Amino acid sequence: MAVSDSIDIVVGARDSFTENLAGYLGADFVELDKHVFPDREVRPRVLAAGDDILNKHVLLVNRTGSGKGFQPNQTLVETLFVVRNLKSLGAAKVDVLLPYFFYAMQDKVFRDGEPHSAKYVLELLKSAGADKLFVVCAHMQRAEGKLKFADGIIDAYTISVFGDIANYLGRNYDFKDPVVIAPDFTSSESANEVAKAMGAKEASAIHKKRDLNTYETTIREEDIAELNGRDVVIVDDIAETGGTLAKAIDLCKKRGAGKIVCAVVHPVLSGECFERVTTRGADFVATNTINSPISKISVEKTLAEYIKDACVSYS
Repeated sequence: MAVSDSIDIVVGARDSFTENLAGYLGADFVELDKHVFPDREVRPRVLAAGDDILNKHVLLVNRTGSGKGFQPNQTLVETLFVVRNLKSLGAAKVDVLLPYFFYAMQDKVFRDGEPHSAKYVLELLKSAGADKLFVVCAHMQRAEGKLKFADGIIDAYTISVFGDIANYLGRNYDFKDPVVIAPDFTSSESANEVAKAMGAKEASAIHKKRDLNTYETTIREEDIAELNGRDVVIVDDIAETGGTLAKAIDLCKKRGAGKIVCAVVHPVLSGECFERVTTRGADFVATNTINSPISKISVEKTLAEYIKDACVSYS
């Protein structure tokens, strides 16, 4: 029996993100019940009969929450169990969308004895039976397209949503001669993308250095010139503790910035991240790849369009 290049079924938690995505894909929606036992073991259940899954092309979507609701280990194990279960129910293909790619920051062995975590996650997904993997703004590869890091392991793609961030900022803010700043030099390409989409004349990046033992970061202040009242947009892929964003905000204020808006893709928001940004007078917004109080930028349509194209082009 020929397998459809298009997605037949989207499986995931019953929330607006997953249901919207199914709608944009023109696929049926099947709910995933995510039960956690008192001992913290997980038992995800696909709420569909086996005949509903048989010979279908399925997209499994698994999204996590922010702050104390950020559960990378739980979400990863759920994903592995559900992929395996869908294949046992007779699914012809099981593609996976992890809007936030867990362990992406450990994309190499930085010190002797550490795991190559990102690679191991890819291998686990492939071993469970995943056919394709889609992630959003993977930390190890900022450019959109086939995830080069995954070559030889699994057919994987990283999708950029910085265009959605730029569109949101353009609709909701009236900026005065804005400068788009990346608080880490590795995000400079993303800052350029947002600046171009916003029509901003200038983008800049700050060099950051992280101590691998203490995880403290330092930034190079000379990377930011005098701002003289110009508005600033600080863009990054992940807001975890907020330490880097806080340092960037302080530097921009020192240089005379006007309004400051921090816009990120993945709002992990650990610890006092939200307070570190907002108590400095900056606005704080993010996409809805992770469910959080600042997830105001919807990216489902962008993801659906990319996934549809990838399923046809690389089937």
